[in-house]
Amino acid sequence: MMGILTLYTSYKEKSIFLVAHQKDPAGMDPDDIWQLSSSLKRFDDQYTLRMTFISGSSKHQREIEFTKSVAHFFDENGTLVMDLYETDVSKLHDSLSSEKKLK
Repeated sequence: MMGILTLYTSYKEKSIFLVAHQKDPAGMDPDDIWQLSSSLKRFDDQYTLRMTFISGSSKHQREIEFTKSVAHFFDENGTLVMDLYETDVSKLHDSLSSEKKLK
């Protein structure tokens, strides 16, 4: 049973930790889908965050990501500085949102 679960999480979920559905304001088109996934390799300090936007109407998928050192998001006491992390996530979202409006 654990083998099946491992295969599912490795190949289907692909490190996705958030799936959000954005409702169409008019209620006519299917929901747009936003996904967040991350990766951090063993013994490496480089953290990768990937944001994916899937259009509900066209099913077209766009991705954007950043890779930064884990130390960038923590202070000297080892506490997560949420403002820094939130700023980078917002930049990813804004970048994908502006692409969506241009098309």
